[in-house]
Amino acid sequence: MAEQEKIVREVEAFYRNYIDGFNREDIDIFMQSFDLPFIVISGEHGATVCSNEAEQQSFYTRMMGAIQEQGWAKSGVDQLRVWPLADRLAILMADVTRYRRDGSVIARLRAFYNVRNDGKNWKIVSLSEARTPFTGPGGLPRPAARQDSFDISAT
Repeated sequence: MAEQEKIVREVEAFYRNYIDGFNREDIDIFMQSFDLPFIVISGEHGATVCSNEAEQQSFYTRMMGAIQEQGWAKSGVDQLRVWPLADRLAILMADVTRYRRDGSVIARLRAFYNVRNDGKNWKIVSLSEARTPFTGPGGLPRPAARQDSFDISAT
């Protein structure tokens, strides 16, 4: 049990570092957070595979452009869950809220990541989203929507 708890703590710390880098638009943290190849899976587009750094950079540029067009300023983590699958493999669920500069909510989403430890660091191998009203594995309830706005200037 202690080994599983260690994995959970490590994966949670990895993800918080990833989100911190994401919020700072730190492409180096983004690039380091993904294994190559990695895959993004969606119902609309099927599987998008990034096999090399050029494809990874292109994915980052497209993704950041799309959320910035919506007025994105910051993403906040509302809930994390980690399920270790092996010593170097886990599933991570993250409930995330994307905010505009004025603190209003753009979107609330639930993402699932398969992560692996490459012997040095945890890295994302695959990413998919559970779209409302679906909750994904385990049927965990989503966090209640916050009624207050998020003060983007405070961070």
